[in-house]
Amino acid sequence: MQTRFDNALSRLASGRSGCKVLLAVSGGIDSMTMASLFLNSALRLPFAVAHFNFHLRGAESDGDETLVSDFCTSNGLEFFRSGADTEKYALSKGLSVEMAARELRYSWFSSLCSRHGFTHLAVAHNLDDSAETLLLHLLRGTGMRGMAGIRENVPLAGAEGVRIIRPLLGFSRREIESYAVREGVVFHIDSTNSDISIARNRIRREVFPHFAAINPSFLRTFEAEMKRFSQMGKMLDAIFETGCGDVCSEKDGVRIIDIDRLLEKGDTGWWLYRLLEDCGFNSGQFKQIEASLYAQSGRTFLSPGYRLVKDRRQLRIYPLTVTDDDMSARLDVRTFAVPPGFDPARKPEDVLFIDAGLFKLPLSARAPRPG
Repeated sequence: MQTRFDNALSRLASGRSGCKVLLAVSGGIDSMTMASLFLNSALRLPFAVAHFNFHLRGAESDGDETLVSDFCTSNGLEFFRSGADTEKYALSKGLSVEMAARELRYSWFSSLCSRHGFTHLAVAHNLDDSAETLLLHLLRGTGMRGMAGIRENVPLAGAEGVRIIRPLLGFSRREIESYAVREGVVFHIDSTNSDISIARNRIRREVFPHFAAINPSFLRTFEAEMKRFSQMGKMLDAIFETGCGDVCSEKDGVRIIDIDRLLEKGDTGWWLYRLLEDCGFNSGQFKQIEASLYAQSGRTFLSPGYRLVKDRRQLRIYPLTVTDDDMSARLDVRTFAVPPGFDPARKPEDVLFIDAGLFKLPLSARAPRPG
C-alpha cells in the first residue's frame, strides 16, 4: 500500500517546486492512516498536520484533538490546532451543522496555507467516500460533475495556487482498515458513524452490502465509471465554453439568454442547466423555466440570489441586490395577560398574537435563507 500511496502522491504533487503539504487530520482511521503513510513515504515531502475541533461530541471531540497532538509530538511534526462552537456558528449563519463545519474547517485551512506557504492540502477521502458521494448526488439530483464523485485534485478556495489533494482516493475503506491493523495505526472511531439517520451512513451500512452481494467488486466498477464521467464532463465543459457565447450575453450586470439561439442548439435542457447552474434554481424550477421558453412573456422565477424573467424572446436574469438586513425587521413586542372573553380574530391586521412562553425575546423577522 505504501508504494501505491507514494505513486499517487508523486502524481498529485508533481509539477510544483518547493512542495509543502498540510495534512487535515481528524483522528479517525482514514486521516491517521494518511498521516502514517506520509510519515513513512519514500518521497520525504515536507508536511505538517492540522486539526480542527468542532466541539460537537464533547469529550470525544477533545479526545480526538489530544490523539492527533500526541501523534505529532511523538513524531516531531509541526502541529496546528483550532476549533469553534459549530452549532452556534451554524445557527448564526442559517446553515446546517454539516455545512457550517465544512465552512469553518476549510476557511481555517485556507488561511493556514496562505500564512505558512503550504502548496497542497491533503484530505483523507477514500474510494468508499467517493462512491457514497456519487449515490447522494444521484438521489438529490446532479449534473455531470456530480457523476464523477469526489475529485482527486482541485483548487483550495481562498488560497491562491494551493491545491486540495486526496492521495487515498484510490483505496477502499477495507484496504485502509487492513493497513491500520497491520501497521498498528492508532485512531478513534466517531460515534456518529453508526447513526443511520445520516444519509451517508445509511448508504454505507445498509446499501453497500446489497451492492457487494450483487458485485463484490462494485467499488472498483464505480471507480472506473466515475473516471469516465469525469472525462466526459471535461469534454462537455469544452463544448459549453465554446458555445455559450452564442446564446448568452451580459449587459449592466444582467444576464441575457437569446431563446431562439438556445433552441437552435438542441438539447435545450442541458444548455439551460449549464447557463443557469450557478443561480441556485431547483430542479422543479428548471423544468418550469424550460416550459416557459414556449409560453408567453411575463413568467418570473426567483432563486435565493437571482430573479429570472421571460421577456419576449429572451430570458433575463437579474441578481438580487436585497440583503438580509433589507428584508428583516425588528418586532415591537408587548406582553399582556389574556383577559376573559378575549377574541384574537378581532385584532388589527398588523398585530400577531403569540405565546410568549414559546419564544426568547426580543424577536426579529427576516427573509428565508438557504439551510
